Amino acid sequence: MRDEPSEIPRDLVAEILNEHWGFQAAEVTYAPVGFGSHHWIASDADDPRWFVTADRVGSTGGPVIEAAMHTTKELADRGYEFVVSPLTDRSGRLVREVLPGWTLAVLPYLDGWSTEDGTWDDPAERAQIARILGRLHTASTPEALQRWDFAIPARDTLFADLDRPWSAGPYAEPTRLRLVGALDHVHGELARYDALVREIEASDDPWVVTHGEPHSANVLRTADGRMHLVDWVTVRLAPRERDLKAVLGGPADVLAAYQAEAGPVSPRAAALELFDAWWVLSEIASYVQLFREPHADSQDSKLSWQELTEYLPG
Repeated sequence: MRDEPSEIPRDLVAEILNEHWGFQAAEVTYAPVGFGSHHWIASDADDPRWFVTADRVGSTGGPVIEAAMHTTKELADRGYEFVVSPLTDRSGRLVREVLPGWTLAVLPYLDGWSTEDGTWDDPAERAQIARILGRLHTASTPEALQRWDFAIPARDTLFADLDRPWSAGPYAEPTRLRLVGALDHVHGELARYDALVREIEASDDPWVVTHGEPHSANVLRTADGRMHLVDWVTVRLAPRERDLKAVLGGPADVLAAYQAEAGPVSPRAAALELFDAWWVLSEIASYVQLFREPHADSQDSKLSWQELTEYLPG
């Protein structure tokens, strides 16, 4: 996120690190990276040491974040070295509610680099992440792992109040007008998605541990040549194609690299199509929900509007 949340000032981050994790942060800087979560880099007297993540989870999302963090920690403890997992606080907790509706987790700071977008342009890197996913997909199910479901977030309110102007913020009415102009397209995509859901639900292919968003921007490369998967809040038990849609295709066929770790399994075309459709529809529904609620003309709002216009035909 580009906009630092006013609810969590940097001195509060330092105070939380000290009180609950026992970490003395001499400096805390906001890191305007990623989308959805807010991040800070905290340093002691010498070097960056901790990567702090806060999520606005509302009244019901805390247990979801906590389950994901416990799953991540179990995977790391089992020896999956590509997993970047949270650090426990003094009481053994991985996630703390720091304000009503806000959770905070602390991860080790790794010196490395990522990409701006999620595309896998380097064939060697694409093969490397395919092998990592192959290993992940053979992992036994962690105790806290939650099951993915087929629901489109905010689908039940997607078409609400389209017959009157929206006034929640600068992008509210443009969003309504764009959605009204694309109603036939969106209804058609929802119908296609629902048909794919029925097909995949009837399949007996086993579900596996999936990261959920193993795109290039969620992978940190370190100087030793290793890849580290970050942002595990989306980890779920799900069809393997949930991850594979991010790495298959492109300039190199990496299915063999994946199968070298996962075994002789092949992705289903219908499942790959389902997750492509789910992603687009989820983005549309989430951004529409964002702009029907009060919002400001912030940098994050501008980026969200740009994203919406890419997914929703004009």
